[in-house]
Amino acid sequence: MTDTKRLDDPAEAPTEVEGPRLGGTAPLAPSPTGPVPAPQDMRLREVIGSGGMGRVFRGEQITLGRSVAFKQLLDGTNLLQRERFVREAQITARLDHPNIVPIHSLDVSSEGGVVGYAMKLVEGKTLRALLNEAVAAADRGERPARELARTTLLDHFLKICDAVAFAHAKGILHRDLKPPNIMIGRFGEVYVMDWGVARGIGQPDERTEDGAEPGPAMRELTRLGQVVGTPSYMSPEQAAGKNSELDARSDQYALGLILFEIATLRRALDGKTDAEVLTHAEKGELTPFAHRSGRERVPVELRAIVEKATALQPADRYADVSALAQDLRRFMRGDAVRARPDTAFEAVVRWTSRHGRATLGALLAITLLSAFAVGFTAYRKARGELEARRHGDALTALYVDVAGQSRRIDAEFQRMEEGLEGLRTAAEWALSGPPPSGPAREIFFDTDFADPARRPKDFTKETAYRWPVSIDSPVVAVARGTDRQALLPRLSRLAALRDHMADMMISAGGADPRAMSGEERRRYLLERRGPIDYAYVSLPEGVQFMLPGMDSMPPGYDVRTAGFYTMSANKTGRRWGAPYVDSTTDERGDDLVLPCTQGLWSPTGVFVGVAGVEITVTKLVRSGLALPGRKTLRTSLLDNDGKKVIDGSDADRLFKTNGKDEGIALSDFDIPEIAAAVRRGEQGIREIARGNEPRLVAFVRLDVLGWTYVVEVDPASLPLP
Repeated sequence: MTDTKRLDDPAEAPTEVEGPRLGGTAPLAPSPTGPVPAPQDMRLREVIGSGGMGRVFRGEQITLGRSVAFKQLLDGTNLLQRERFVREAQITARLDHPNIVPIHSLDVSSEGGVVGYAMKLVEGKTLRALLNEAVAAADRGERPARELARTTLLDHFLKICDAVAFAHAKGILHRDLKPPNIMIGRFGEVYVMDWGVARGIGQPDERTEDGAEPGPAMRELTRLGQVVGTPSYMSPEQAAGKNSELDARSDQYALGLILFEIATLRRALDGKTDAEVLTHAEKGELTPFAHRSGRERVPVELRAIVEKATALQPADRYADVSALAQDLRRFMRGDAVRARPDTAFEAVVRWTSRHGRATLGALLAITLLSAFAVGFTAYRKARGELEARRHGDALTALYVDVAGQSRRIDAEFQRMEEGLEGLRTAAEWALSGPPPSGPAREIFFDTDFADPARRPKDFTKETAYRWPVSIDSPVVAVARGTDRQALLPRLSRLAALRDHMADMMISAGGADPRAMSGEERRRYLLERRGPIDYAYVSLPEGVQFMLPGMDSMPPGYDVRTAGFYTMSANKTGRRWGAPYVDSTTDERGDDLVLPCTQGLWSPTGVFVGVAGVEITVTKLVRSGLALPGRKTLRTSLLDNDGKKVIDGSDADRLFKTNGKDEGIALSDFDIPEIAAAVRRGEQGIREIARGNEPRLVAFVRLDVLGWTYVVEVDPASLPLP
């Protein structure tokens, strides 16, 4: 009999007061009475969520002109609440991952007290809302809708696993993983939210300063003894209150409970009261593993994955969340899973499904010897079923690989954006703050680089760049007719940015510049190991300050005419531009360069310049667009209008420069069906024909840029019939 109980009931209430829902479907809390003090550079609008410690507003960062969610502390005088609030912001900010909501800023009052923090505004649905939609489809008996929903939810679940595995690698436990704490954006982006009860692995729980039991402020975290979390999504050890013993396998258990719901559309831990649910959780007594409809069969491999992730003893679970995700990906590809290895018979059946032609040929010969008519009918039916499954398995595996690579591309772009944000902050301070102290750094103009007697001592050909460069000294180019002498005070301010720019380029590659020796830093930059190839600050006086320094600035170069400058001049916010041919490198032609820039502003609102970072298209194609382990016909990036930004054929090409650093004109992608789907905000996989050639095209949206990653393969390269 169908269970009519919906999944969004009070049993899901956390022991901590429910955190804010940003763009979800839960009812919004009423606006507070009285005026709400807005922090500097923030315009607060309506309340979109509320919790035990704070309210969440829809807000706007004025200087950047972007919408944000602003979480405001309710009681800044409560020391324990304030410490918890700051810890939540700091933990979330440390978790720099495409599937964890980014923190933009932590605001304090003029007296130094915490006001709140701004984060990305996520508008979409919670995983709970998507599960409820799947429940509704199941109750209506819509089998295709149910199957599509499960495939989509499993893809979302893998992104959740990626985020949690990243947090664990950083030594952080979430402790309250559940469907309402997962947000799915309008374009399929996935965010793990609400890190309010997170803590470091192996760290003790919060106590009052004198070591006594928590007071009223801290009792928000507990409702049943000293249990922290949500009863319906707790591991046995968490339900038993063994908070000091929790490790990454406790979060894994919660993920297993979520996967249980995705597979069955039923809650794994249930009961009439919180105490009853908590008792079931402590004993590891889960609801019977059966689909909500009572008719649909849940694959035994998926059940085995859930059972291993939710084993009563932590030692019997997966080694880590990454291992859980890898096993789920095996299931989605149609491979045997580690949680339930195939028997000898099952291995033969699985091999048969992957080598259907040879197997079916043998079956056909046997069938013809016994009864041709009946056998041939059975053969055709078996062949059709095997080929359909094989075809579906191949498409799923391809899409999973493309989605995984899209997340890696996203992470690279996000690291570039974060590097630019740091450069923007440092450049604005250098240009508007107090003059630099200490000895003045030497300034090298483009004319100095052109003179072998005056160029920097570290100028070298031993580099992965196509021309000699200096890592220690940025190059300064000044537009013709500009008085260099008058600019020296501002140039001395820019010179102080040299070390910051080098550190930023190293950090964007995931390395720690503080842990490197001088020679290691030098080799890292010369070998171009990070995603950022160039970093610069451009001034409205016609000054270009760029690292690495090089002898290739064309005579009379004026940065103010460059497309990367004009797209951010006198504008707020971060912008990615169209690829352009860099005229500052080689007059005979050069690689395409993809720029990301942002305007610089003084504290009084005066435009003072543009900061930018760039990656060459050849590096991007090789490090990001290439799909590991797959033979592809073409890989591409499309913008929101379905226009091709770059594709694999752009790598290693030399493009003739026009001397103005203008972005190339983008043209419509040459597969109209895919371009139209991208314009509609769709993702997926299509089987199309280009001329007389069949082609499979998988396309996945990138969260950071909003562009779409497109991969084309020859169907013959896949195990298709």
